[in-house]
Amino acid sequence: MVSKALQTINAVLKYKDIATLYAGGGIDELMGEYGNIWESIKSYHTRYHAIPDIDVIKERHPDLEAVDVTADTQYYLDGLREEFVTSRITNIMVNADSAQREGHSAQAVLAKLQESLAKLNRFSGTASDTNIMDFEDAERHYEEVRERSLALGGVPGISTGISFIDSAYQSGFAPGDLIVVLGWTGRAKSITTTLFACNAHDCGFKPMIVSLEMSAAKVRDRIYTIKGSGLFSNSALGLGDIATDNFREFKKKQDGKPEFIVVTNEGSQELTPNVVEAKIDQHHPKLVILDYAQLASDNANSENMTQRMMNMSKEYKRLAVKKQVAIILISSATAESATSSNEPPTINQVAWSRQLAYDADLAFAIHKLDDSDLIMIVCRKNRNGPLFAGMLDWDIDNGIVKEVFD
Repeated sequence: MVSKALQTINAVLKYKDIATLYAGGGIDELMGEYGNIWESIKSYHTRYHAIPDIDVIKERHPDLEAVDVTADTQYYLDGLREEFVTSRITNIMVNADSAQREGHSAQAVLAKLQESLAKLNRFSGTASDTNIMDFEDAERHYEEVRERSLALGGVPGISTGISFIDSAYQSGFAPGDLIVVLGWTGRAKSITTTLFACNAHDCGFKPMIVSLEMSAAKVRDRIYTIKGSGLFSNSALGLGDIATDNFREFKKKQDGKPEFIVVTNEGSQELTPNVVEAKIDQHHPKLVILDYAQLASDNANSENMTQRMMNMSKEYKRLAVKKQVAIILISSATAESATSSNEPPTINQVAWSRQLAYDADLAFAIHKLDDSDLIMIVCRKNRNGPLFAGMLDWDIDNGIVKEVFD
């Protein structure tokens, strides 16, 4: 059987379309034993801005075989990628089976399995090209956005319910958006994003909170307190102290509402974008909140925190686009001095990596003032509108929130 890599090499040399391979991603690794021939083709192209004939390459690599290729280069590249991924998956499964037989724990085998499979993700797709002068396609797109906006009360995405945010980010948290929320430890960033999730749920959207910081029971207490808006005390719920009549009233108000999913890992495994993707496929939420980034991991389980955060940022942005959901990524911040944490963090103070700031469609800081019920929200980046700032007056224990108007 003719090697898929050999067919791909011959197709490139015949059709002179090296761009097809560059667009595919991971091509250097795919070429395997033909890697040195591929390097020669790239070097020739870099130096002479042309693709050589096969006879030119055979001068340096006389063992290169000329084979008949009749389909497009993309066809052979797809076959090469399929062959490569299939082979790697087989090897990964064999290694996992061997590890189990050798007595490694199921948790360790699963972690290694996820890490190895994650590295194959870059071979699963290619860059996408869109002709923006295709006006029929454009009209279809705008009609879809218009219909979605009408169905959602005037915006194509999910509103926060806070006027100074919604007036500046008029699209709402839309499918494909990555929203980064910054904050110092204990300054109300988690509970404020929970407020956004509660508003989404009240508007008929299914939210999903992935919590690495709190148990599902404690997240539920917060959600019931916020949605109850005075019916419950968060501290009382933590003690199991609820008024029966209030609870019945609350349940009645939730009739017809979608599910509200809380995901916790309970320390059983690293929580990676791949795991979150599986939960998205299971529950089909419209808004996903990850609380918080520095406690999670990238798909490769990188040990280096800077590399981990860079990878996670890209992986969650791709996941938001791929699954067409809005994803809120909560991030801690790094103080530049002992006093800087008295103010909302800037975008340059994202902990470990600024990649989060680069990938975000919207980024804002949340900062609860000392000895006060006041919470500041300050926009640091907005791709879809102006920067904004405002303040909430929030009785957190009783779930009563009001905007502060000057």
